[in-house]
Amino acid sequence: MISFRCNIDDAEVKTELKGLAGRLAKPRQALKECGLVLLRSVAKNFASGGRPVRWKPSGRARRQGGVTLTDTARLKKSMTMEVTEKRLAVGTNVKYARIHQLGGRIDKNVTVRTHWRRMVQAFGRPIPPRSQMVAAHSRHVRFMVPARPFLMIQDEDWRMFGRIFEDYIIADS
Repeated sequence: MISFRCNIDDAEVKTELKGLAGRLAKPRQALKECGLVLLRSVAKNFASGGRPVRWKPSGRARRQGGVTLTDTARLKKSMTMEVTEKRLAVGTNVKYARIHQLGGRIDKNVTVRTHWRRMVQAFGRPIPPRSQMVAAHSRHVRFMVPARPFLMIQDEDWRMFGRIFEDYIIADS
């Protein structure tokens, strides 16, 4: 008869697994690091005019020689993140963000304030420049806004998220 006996002291392994389970239960720090990566990525999206595909230039940017989605930079500056123990949210509270992110149809009545209109031609013929006051009124506008996704997770971001969580999981091992 042959017998074999093996004693394994797994106390150290159990301690490590317990620590790992604790870190995975509350990944707040890793989520915060991922949020910072994502905010930097969104800033790069604005700086490059869209990634990986450049955005279609807006009419305003073409007319004024500006940059699409950065007339006042309000949308770009409004990006924030919120982190809890198990959740990361990155976004903005700017009302028009959704239409720019997803695209869509604008079809509504708008109020036009009183303003001065500079006249340089009448009935297709040049006239001496003069100004005319236009009273406040409403008018109907209808146009399509192309999607210009600024809140995107790039492939490089996913790789960075993986490294962050890998480092977080094996920390203090």
